[in-house]
Amino acid sequence: MNKRYDELFREIGGILREDWAGKDVLGDRLDLRYYNTSVGQAWHDHRLDDLTFLRYMNEMLAATGDRHLRLAMRPTAEYTPWCCGFFARRYEDSLYVTALRGETRLRVGDRIPAINGGSPAEHRARIQKNFFYAETSEREDWNGLLKMAEHIDVEHLDGSCERLSLARHPLTTPAFRPRVTERKNGVIVDLRNVPDLSDAELLDLLPPVCREDTPLSALLDTEFFVNYTRRNCLIKAAALADAENAEDYIAELRDKAGRGFLPESDDDDTVIKGQASGQVIVLTDTWTRDGAEILALAAKRSGALLMGRATLGTSEFGGDVSLALDDRYILTWPTLITRAAQEGKRIPGQGIQPEVCIPWMPEECRRDLLLEAAETMLEQE
Repeated sequence: MNKRYDELFREIGGILREDWAGKDVLGDRLDLRYYNTSVGQAWHDHRLDDLTFLRYMNEMLAATGDRHLRLAMRPTAEYTPWCCGFFARRYEDSLYVTALRGETRLRVGDRIPAINGGSPAEHRARIQKNFFYAETSEREDWNGLLKMAEHIDVEHLDGSCERLSLARHPLTTPAFRPRVTERKNGVIVDLRNVPDLSDAELLDLLPPVCREDTPLSALLDTEFFVNYTRRNCLIKAAALADAENAEDYIAELRDKAGRGFLPESDDDDTVIKGQASGQVIVLTDTWTRDGAEILALAAKRSGALLMGRATLGTSEFGGDVSLALDDRYILTWPTLITRAAQEGKRIPGQGIQPEVCIPWMPEECRRDLLLEAAETMLEQE
């Protein structure tokens, strides 16, 4: 293998074995030898370049199910991060367009029966490793494969069909925010598609989902483990080098460097003042993640009813750090894992399960079936 790619692969493998917070609970999903062989074969066949190496490494990271793990290329004059211009979701053996990110030739609800001439099921069977982050079609992430595709077959809502060559669009992150809808008999909190919440937003949204005054420690995970390897501590300390009043934490990092996983807890005794007077229904979906997922779990613990699909399963990890491996690649990984996940009480990637599960179907592209179901339930209260 090319020396540069070989050294990069070795460094990534070393980080996954030592510094990654998920190494003890998800490490058995890694198959470094398979991808070492794949990269080596690509080099032998004269196919290996920076983008091909990036694709292979992110396939390997996706197999863990930890979405905090990612390898990215630095933006340069020659390379700008991009996307295919739309989101799509699988139902049976077709993809359906669920949102647009710049692609004007498609509409929400359009059906995609084939990618590069093959059906979604054929692609799923052909890819040997779990490039889709999920075992079930409803939770599969097709963005990565669509970025690599040259063309798609489309059946539009008006019944017309065509083959479209995919274009590159600027990479954007949709700013979906939580929606709190008050009804006569309760409140509906919509966390579908919400990618994250700040700590301040999370605290602001806890009172509407609590019916009684509740200690914060009863709503959130407050016990976790931090992987204090030398590399993790050096990266964290370097990030704080110019920060004010960080001397004590930097000294703590120096003291803990090399000691591996250590238990920690957040003993915040804040009491959340409950404001909900009726039934609280929280709508969740596969893309409810990070801070929004934490809010969904807190709502469930406070007695709210979760409806929809299981969340993304990202809140078990945190404390992400990033390292520039060379002048092109940046690797990001989590350094913190909740005690519940480390002890096997919750499995990262499986998400928070709703009490009322309503499978996704293409009709949701045209009607908000989950919101309708929640409103019907409140009317029956």
